[in-house]
Amino acid sequence: MEEEISLRELIEIILNGKWIIAAITIIAVLISGIFSFFVIAPTYEAQSTLMVSPMVQRTAAPGEDSAYDALLSYLSQYPQMSLETYRVQVTNPHILNQVIEELDLDPEKYSTTSLRDMISVQAIQDTNLIKIAVKDKNPEMSAKIANTLAPKYVDFISKTLQEQMGKSATFLQTQMKEEQKNLDAVTEELKNFLSKPQSVDELQKDIDAKLELITEFKTKLVELDVEEKATRASLESAKAKLAAEPKFFDVEKSIIDDAIMAGLAANKTGSMSDAIGLTMKSQEINENYTLLSERASELEVILAGLSSQRAALTSNIQKTQTELESLQATLAKKRTEYNRLQQQYTIAQDTYNTFLQKYQEARITTSSNIGDANIMVVSPAIVPEKPVAPKKALNVAIAMVLGLMVGIFTVFFMDYWKNSADAKTVKTIS
Repeated sequence: MEEEISLRELIEIILNGKWIIAAITIIAVLISGIFSFFVIAPTYEAQSTLMVSPMVQRTAAPGEDSAYDALLSYLSQYPQMSLETYRVQVTNPHILNQVIEELDLDPEKYSTTSLRDMISVQAIQDTNLIKIAVKDKNPEMSAKIANTLAPKYVDFISKTLQEQMGKSATFLQTQMKEEQKNLDAVTEELKNFLSKPQSVDELQKDIDAKLELITEFKTKLVELDVEEKATRASLESAKAKLAAEPKFFDVEKSIIDDAIMAGLAANKTGSMSDAIGLTMKSQEINENYTLLSERASELEVILAGLSSQRAALTSNIQKTQTELESLQATLAKKRTEYNRLQQQYTIAQDTYNTFLQKYQEARITTSSNIGDANIMVVSPAIVPEKPVAPKKALNVAIAMVLGLMVGIFTVFFMDYWKNSADAKTVKTIS
């Protein structure tokens, strides 16, 4: 019941002060209308739109490039710039100063700070578009500023990136000269190594020759073994036959068959006819035995020669093997040194070629115009016909709401003041 009576009192207070509320509201609306329509100068907004192609560094596949190659690739390419980076650079003070100078604007009215406050830059979500809005009291001037700002911005981006790439190109050129000196030094060292006697190729040829000679010696040694075995077998066979063959034969023959014995018998008997019936026994050398003996001696001589040749071949094989091992040890040292120098040369050559390639890329990139290639004005600004401020209807509506609020507050305050004064008077009389 108390809440219902309090609400009624509030409504009665408002109804009793309705003319005051209406008067204050009307005054607020009139003031807002006068300022919106007659006092506040209209503000015009010109918009231009840029399409930007953000540059993203190429991402190498895992294992494709080393960190060294990645660093050189970074130095030879434009820095990575996101759409937000492009957006922030639009209001760079250097660009704003160029716009002021280009349009010959009044420096007291158009400073870099005031001009930056007149410009709003927005990156349109989910696109690669940047919207540049310029507000000014003069509609033609807002369009001029927007259309001058865009090309100055493109030129600024190009010069800034070209300057940075020029520094990278200078660094790469300086480093390339150092790598050239390193390559020349390694090349000279490798050249001196190859000019020394007993090069890797010569040692390899000597080793191949020694291996071929050892193979030849071993082949001959095998042939000698076969021949020696055959000779030894023939010798043993000859000795066996010789052992079975008698050295002498017992021979019985007539005395007259022997001239000497016949002469002696004739001297004793006085007549040759008396000696005809006489015989004698003697031993004669076995010709087969003699031949077998000579053959055995000959085979022994041959066998001795074969043994001598075998010993000589064995000695040659050992000597050649020792020389081969020495050559192989020398070759191993030479090859290790050659591989080291060759690897250094390859690394130096690859490094120099990489710097040369990256320098050429950086030089070409420096001479290109990144602004024209990556930034394009897709919608130039046009002179606006309608102002964007003040928003008259909105201002009047806001003034009306504020007037109502102020009027109601005034009515309640007056009622409170009156009731407080009455209560004080009653209390004093009492």
